[in-house]
Amino acid sequence: MKYPVIVTAARLLLGAIFAFAGFNGFLLLLGVEPIGPTSLDVPFMQVLVSTLYVFIPLKAAELTAGILLLVNRFVPLALLMLVPISINILLFHVFDDQSLLLNGIVVLVLLAVLLYHYRASYQQLLVYRV
Repeated sequence: MKYPVIVTAARLLLGAIFAFAGFNGFLLLLGVEPIGPTSLDVPFMQVLVSTLYVFIPLKAAELTAGILLLVNRFVPLALLMLVPISINILLFHVFDDQSLLLNGIVVLVLLAVLLYHYRASYQQLLVYRV
């Protein structure tokens, strides 16, 4: 990509979003009030938070990928970790909580910019071998 400032800004912003979301999720598990806006009033989120074997790995993956993006290490791996999470965030906000839909769109756009920039890292994954 010809614009390294845009790539760096997208990486730092996406890293900050997911590091904050992961940290915020662990605060919620500790009984501390969440720092930022959440979708806790939606029944699906209440079930997800109460299902610890799903919620803890999800928040750990968000926090890990966010930190990897912030420190600029293993960025292609961090982006692959965030693809299914980001798609689920967007779909959740489309169908269950439209009040934070802009967050899901922003996350997916930032992820798309970074995936396009690092597309050469994924070419070997898409090679058909007989």
